[in-house]
Amino acid sequence: MNPVEYLRLLADNPRVEAFRRAIELSVSPGQVVLDLGTGIGTYAMFAARAGARVYAVEANPILEVARQLATDNGLADRITFMEGWAGDLQPPERADVLIFEDYAPYLCQTETALILEDIRRRWLKPEARVVPQAISVMLAPVTCPETYDALVPLREDVPYGLDIDRLTHRVLNNLHPACWAETALLAAPLEVAHVNPLEDAPLSVSAEVSWELARGGELHGLGLWLDLDLADGVAYSNAPAERSSGWGQVFLPLARPLMLRPGEQMVARLATVGGAPSRTDTWWTWRVRAAESVQDMNTFRGIPLSLERLQRARLDYRPVLSPQGRARRAVLDLTDGQRSVAEIAVALRERFPEAVRTLSEAYRVVAKEIEAAEIAPPQADVAAALSEFGGEV
Repeated sequence: MNPVEYLRLLADNPRVEAFRRAIELSVSPGQVVLDLGTGIGTYAMFAARAGARVYAVEANPILEVARQLATDNGLADRITFMEGWAGDLQPPERADVLIFEDYAPYLCQTETALILEDIRRRWLKPEARVVPQAISVMLAPVTCPETYDALVPLREDVPYGLDIDRLTHRVLNNLHPACWAETALLAAPLEVAHVNPLEDAPLSVSAEVSWELARGGELHGLGLWLDLDLADGVAYSNAPAERSSGWGQVFLPLARPLMLRPGEQMVARLATVGGAPSRTDTWWTWRVRAAESVQDMNTFRGIPLSLERLQRARLDYRPVLSPQGRARRAVLDLTDGQRSVAEIAVALRERFPEAVRTLSEAYRVVAKEIEAAEIAPPQADVAAALSEFGGEV
């Protein structure tokens, strides 16, 4: 995320204000707070103002802005900023309260589940609290012609005389971000999953729900979003509304829209497959039954799979490094604490001329691998490298 995106999130007053009130209710003076994914440090500063000692963790370089904002607001002495991914960092001490907002709008994401598993195990006290303290995944039938047509603008045509049904098929078998008004709903939302972030349970969905439609219209698919129970008496939802929230909603489209009448019955079956327990990707399946039609959709169909990719996924496949892969491995071998960034780049250019054609390109490869490995180069070496390559990065 860039600074403009963080400013937009900060400007989402209902969400930020709800979290502020929840943090003030959940945090007591003298407690230790972990603000995971602190961004520009907004929630860390709220917790510090409530009297807590805060560990603010962030992998994005925006963390430097957060440090400066804490100083500008007189809170730097109460907040310890830690750069990197929580799973790679050593907790200085266990926390009484976890603040974690970085959920996907559909919640059930393998990466999120693994992060929470690690946080529960290494970062929190047994009696710790969390903001939000509970999350509900909500589902509703939606009519959204503009959203649908934007995904498959050529569904009624044969563009340029070409059959593109396979492309349309893949697009519709995927989850898509959306931002709707409440008028998109054809019936009241129903809860399909309820999660306590501190419970050792998988982030998953498996539910079958039914509606009697409150109004008729063209059914384009299902809408999904999160309702957050932030603290006692404080809630926040990214449900369809007359405004854009920080998250928006998620659209699960149908292969073919259906025209439905008021009072008509429809049934939806929604489930996730895979995920954190098996440490595999999370796949989504959804089935909609209405108007004597049954449509089955799943995100696995939305992945373009070639024979080569399937072969590489086999457990007995023997991978071989490409010239670019050998160059990347060499960066780590050369990072021995003795060579400067500029020296590593020069050596890389000499060893792998077929993969690294210029010194500027060599420096970019080095910088990328250093960042991925979270190795902190001395600032003097970075300055020397920038000077060496005329400021090019």
